[in-house]
Amino acid sequence: MKTPLQATAITNFIWAGEALAAGGYLLASAGLVSSAAGWWALAMLSMGISSLVGGISHGFYEPEGRTPARRAMDKAKDLSACVVAFFVLLATAKQFFGPRAQLIVLLIALVQLGAFAATVILLDNFLVVIIDYAPAVLLLLVLSILGLHEGTGSWQMIAGLALSVAASLIQALGVDRFSPLDRNGLYHVVLMAATVFLFLGGLRLSGG
Repeated sequence: MKTPLQATAITNFIWAGEALAAGGYLLASAGLVSSAAGWWALAMLSMGISSLVGGISHGFYEPEGRTPARRAMDKAKDLSACVVAFFVLLATAKQFFGPRAQLIVLLIALVQLGAFAATVILLDNFLVVIIDYAPAVLLLLVLSILGLHEGTGSWQMIAGLALSVAASLIQALGVDRFSPLDRNGLYHVVLMAATVFLFLGGLRLSGG
């Protein structure tokens, strides 16, 4: 039987491979990197990098305790997650807004990236990361639902985002009832399912 920490590391690595493969495919198929599909591909690649760093941290450094190396890995993981939120905002703006609004969103995304990056460096709390990307995910979710009729939204993206929100709630609420999966391992498993739908939704974004 795997320990919860081992299960967390394993699910991290599996999810990382899935996200990196999905992001790489989307990036290769995107017409332009600056398209909605291109920004979304970079968001998924950043998500994969964050998960990979998380797996290394959980699997190799966390068993040694709160060492400087583990803290550095955790910071790198959380900073990568902040980059995910940045690219999600850019993809959302490109898909649903005009040029002027896209510029405004870019400025907001840059300010948010800087503010939360500083916060992540100063604080040791993954909740900061969830608070960072939650507004971007919820905005894309709402606009995707509203865009179903016009064809700018897709049910695949909606399903993926809804599962992502559910995963964040599981992590934040500390759901720990599926041994050997603790709240982190379960968070990763739900995000694995979400990633499938996020990939399919990415294929339907403009430029994809």
